[in-house]
Amino acid sequence: MNRPVQRIVVIVLALLLVVPAGVFGIGQLLGPGDGDQPGTTAAENPENPENRPTADPADQPPRPDLPEPEAPAGLTDQSEDGARATVTYLLQTYDYMMSSGDVSVWQDSVDPGCQVCVSFLDNAELLSDQGGYLVDGAFEVHSTTFSGKGEPPATGTVVAQFTQEESVLVDDPNLQATPLDSVTGQLIATVAWDGDRWRVTDMTIAPPEGQASDGGGASDSGGAAG
Repeated sequence: MNRPVQRIVVIVLALLLVVPAGVFGIGQLLGPGDGDQPGTTAAENPENPENRPTADPADQPPRPDLPEPEAPAGLTDQSEDGARATVTYLLQTYDYMMSSGDVSVWQDSVDPGCQVCVSFLDNAELLSDQGGYLVDGAFEVHSTTFSGKGEPPATGTVVAQFTQEESVLVDDPNLQATPLDSVTGQLIATVAWDGDRWRVTDMTIAPPEGQASDGGGASDSGGAAG
């Protein structure tokens, strides 16, 4: 993968996983082979490795009180529509999960062997354990496509074109919150039917359709993310 595409992928991963580089290290998220990416470095104060200004918790933006999204019936359909609905549901419930710490909506639709999916879940739980949360950051899914194998399909790939609205990350109520810009891209998710519902078995993030350079695409970013 060439450097410009890798930068875009890293930025999107940082936004989606809601992990400041100085806290956990983006290199850890991308996996082996990306040691040249920014990572966690030693800091004088391990509780504030980015040396951010302190804040009064009372002055932080309030935690959103979002209702738990209702799962669409299509999640249990062994069909193209069911696979697409599963990935759409994951994105549309992201802001709820990251603001509430409730990972159940994702656990039901991801495979335990999906490393990136587990990172999402772990980060959401850790954020909640720290008293942190995400404000805004909702996803709009513009379109989805599906390519599968079998009749009815048993495995396949869903590509979702999305925009995530800008948001504010309160990862520590005692530290200044981190604003995150809006981002547009595509989520590429492999899915498999487990007998009852579709589950995501892997996912990667790529630049918006038509903006990937000829030096790297979704498959390259997948190698880094997984």
